[in-house]
Amino acid sequence: MRDMAAWQSQAEVIFEGKVESQEVAAGSISAPKSALSMTTNGQHRLVTMQVLRSYHGLKKERVTVVTGLGEGDCGFDFETGKDYLVFAESVSDGRLFTSICTGTTPLEQAGPELRYLQGRAAAAEDLLPLDRYYQKVASESYATVCGRVTREDQTPVAEASVEMMQVRPEPLPPRTADDPDTSKPDGRFCVQNISPGTYLLSAEKQNYQEGTRLMGFYPGVMKHSDALPIQVVPKTRLDDVNFVMRTQPEYSVRFRIVSSDGAAVPWKNLGVRIDSPDRDALAYHESHGVNENGSYTLGLIPPGHYQVQTCLQPQFGEDDLQFVPKWGMVKKDVEIRGNTEVDLVISPPK
Repeated sequence: MRDMAAWQSQAEVIFEGKVESQEVAAGSISAPKSALSMTTNGQHRLVTMQVLRSYHGLKKERVTVVTGLGEGDCGFDFETGKDYLVFAESVSDGRLFTSICTGTTPLEQAGPELRYLQGRAAAAEDLLPLDRYYQKVASESYATVCGRVTREDQTPVAEASVEMMQVRPEPLPPRTADDPDTSKPDGRFCVQNISPGTYLLSAEKQNYQEGTRLMGFYPGVMKHSDALPIQVVPKTRLDDVNFVMRTQPEYSVRFRIVSSDGAAVPWKNLGVRIDSPDRDALAYHESHGVNENGSYTLGLIPPGHYQVQTCLQPQFGEDDLQFVPKWGMVKKDVEIRGNTEVDLVISPPK
């Protein structure tokens, strides 16, 4: 039944579990010997799960599962409060490791696997070709949102990037879904295969020549705080989710890192990072190494409130990587309302 034999042979532990809580932890973790992924980006997630039913290798009532954040590191994106069928291996301190390559899946989508593990007869859907099976799963597990984007004068906006981003209170990457074809000449769009949850819908189209963008959140507002969340449930299609896009200016900001005593800064592996407090598809988040004079200019920054900080930005080898953190790094809040400069004053090692 599909890949069950391979998943079962690799897994030390197989169980049904409910996610009680999650947290982001610092540091990289290597995957076990038979897993196909590893977390390498300096962060991973620790998932506390209540064991609902054990099929193999587990006698505990509660376990900690380690996996990546899910941003290119093969981490499995657990949702707090949901039930899962987990295939995992032991790592250390009694913890378990899983990834998108192990067979772990939401319990409501694990029909074939559960029938196999429980010794029940296969259902007709278990014998479908893989492409048809996954089409069936998508139709039963996900949703579609369609609508039209226009300017204030109701003329359609073509080639706008339309995206839904999950509203997620946890410090974990939110799920996203978009229309890969952008909006049509009549402004129509359709975002498919949206996982259940609460989302903000937004659209954006850059005008690089004028240094502006058309942008907007559903139901036709320009601020994250004014956006109306959309609740997505499986097996639904929402049509006529229409909203207006408006023109917003964008600015260039020259960031300059300087020493408090006028000394040369360790520019080779030093950088600047700028982050909007919002988590949505229209928010600005960027980092970049600085030039020899300690500066770098970033463009296409929307107006608003930002947090700016100095950061380690490896780009010229290992020589300065141990030295740079000894400097007194800095973080500050800035309000961007036009083309400007921002100085970040760092302190030399004492």
